[in-house]
Amino acid sequence: MSNSTQLNIVIVCYNCGGEILRLLDDIVDGDLALDTIEFFVVDNASQDDSRAQLRGLSLPKINLIESEKNLGFAAGCNLGVKAIANSAPILFLNPDVRLQHDSLSNLLEFSRENPHCGIWGGATCNALGEFDGKSAWREPSLVDLLCWSLGGDILLRKLLGRTSGGYSPGSLSKSGDVDAVSGCFLLIDQTLFHQLDGFDEDFFLYSEEIDLCRRGRLLGARPRVTERALIMHAGSQTLSGINKLNHLYRSKLRYFRKHGAEQQVVVARALIALGSWLRFLAFSTLALAGKQYETQRELWGEFLISQRQWTN
Repeated sequence: MSNSTQLNIVIVCYNCGGEILRLLDDIVDGDLALDTIEFFVVDNASQDDSRAQLRGLSLPKINLIESEKNLGFAAGCNLGVKAIANSAPILFLNPDVRLQHDSLSNLLEFSRENPHCGIWGGATCNALGEFDGKSAWREPSLVDLLCWSLGGDILLRKLLGRTSGGYSPGSLSKSGDVDAVSGCFLLIDQTLFHQLDGFDEDFFLYSEEIDLCRRGRLLGARPRVTERALIMHAGSQTLSGINKLNHLYRSKLRYFRKHGAEQQVVVARALIALGSWLRFLAFSTLALAGKQYETQRELWGEFLISQRQWTN
């Protein structure tokens, strides 16, 4: 490929062709020249018209890679990287992200100012422009899981603007050093990515970026984020409800199993069950006063049943 490529962007699609078209419009309107970007869009066997929409793209340096089955996020990203034939850094970008005019250029500039970090990210905000505490993640711990289980994450969001596993905006502005950059907007040195053998494909969805950054830190990387590269992350519209809960918490257990002791897995699974029961009971009580809570009650009840079917 051309030596003019400054950035490789890998996007994984599953039933989100429309979101990708909007995301690409943001990039076209941005201040980073299109001829310096090479795109690798991996379609994970979408079941809607996404593949047809993606085939119609006419951007320069765009590569559409069509998978015969849904590989998941980690394996989909790895498949996209295999098609890269230059040495520029790789940006993994979620389809549900919206970019500002200078998001990409500021992130690239930040990476060049801090080349020793190896992994870089930006700041995520909600639709109101407020920092949402999901720009980066702390190393998973049983304490954080206990906090979530007992509903402490609600207080953290209200008091510190973060989730139980995230960082508050104030703490990010001090140094920018984090345990893991959010996978929705993660830039990584290509040599480092290959040294790590890419994402661990045992993680179908969620926790794969935390695992990648952990392994990167062991090789000397220092994941860091900057508030100069601001994005809006609305959250996936193609994965919700029981499917999202199953993927999210099974991946947490998989992470503890990979990096911790078996006792941690047992405790983590018990905490997930406890948190699910407390939410089911809370929404069951609230549903007595209003039907608007019935959906949540049914969701957590279904999730409790799902957990009985989980295997190693």
